[in-house]
Amino acid sequence: MVLVPLLTSKCGLDQRKAFATSVAVILPLCALSSLIYFLRGGLDWATALPYLAGGLIGGFVGGRLFQSLNMDWLRRGFALLILYGGVKSLLF
Repeated sequence: MVLVPLLTSKCGLDQRKAFATSVAVILPLCALSSLIYFLRGGLDWATALPYLAGGLIGGFVGGRLFQSLNMDWLRRGFALLILYGGVKSLLF
């Protein structure tokens, strides 16, 4: 919620590049988190494998769709995803 506006206003990136950059920031953070879980013995590969496969497929499809999506629809999709996560965390 903060990174995209900062990248557009302070760094002068257009919205599409700002969204792509903010998503690209997630990869090293996830890799670091996975490494920490693995080193501490908390990574169960049998449980993680379906999520890894889904993330890989979703990332590939999302990357292909990202090129052709209208920025307004992309913004709305991210907003709905954030709202869904907030409501879910409040109610469950």
